[in-house]
Amino acid sequence: MDSMRVRAVFPGGHLAGELRGRSDVVVSFTPGSYARFDEREIERQLASVAKLLWTARMKEYYRAVSESVGQEVTQEPPAVGRQDQEYYAARDDLVAEGWSTDGRVRIVTQGMLRWSVTVADGTLRTLTEQEFADRVGEAAARLIADQMAKIRVLKDRCYGRELHRYVVEALVVDR
Repeated sequence: MDSMRVRAVFPGGHLAGELRGRSDVVVSFTPGSYARFDEREIERQLASVAKLLWTARMKEYYRAVSESVGQEVTQEPPAVGRQDQEYYAARDDLVAEGWSTDGRVRIVTQGMLRWSVTVADGTLRTLTEQEFADRVGEAAARLIADQMAKIRVLKDRCYGRELHRYVVEALVVDR
């Protein structure tokens, strides 16, 4: 997972995102397009790119798991018992957020399914393209760290010490 690279492009191609490893998110723009954005449009496009990146990340994750276990895995196993049901429901409700150090960019996700991005008014005219991309990267890294920390707490709450055994069994489907 540390060497994973996935890329997503907003339809129309003016804004792209790339996830490198576990938490390094880089956004880029086609030449000249940054100056044509306003804050509301870039919020909408960044939220879409975030969702596309997460989808690409999960496909790559399942590809890596499949390679590791020697059989195709395309999704997580269905909930088997009360612990799984509790975990899946709580995970889908989990809210994670990240923000840039200057507070100009904020990213929020619920269950890694619904995404929103907020860009402070005036940001795009104040920051250069690279400065803005750096702020998005900061916010994304903080969001990913927040999500992973909350998932660890949730797994401990739902599974306790049985977690490691559960994860190994869940990944090896119908051996």
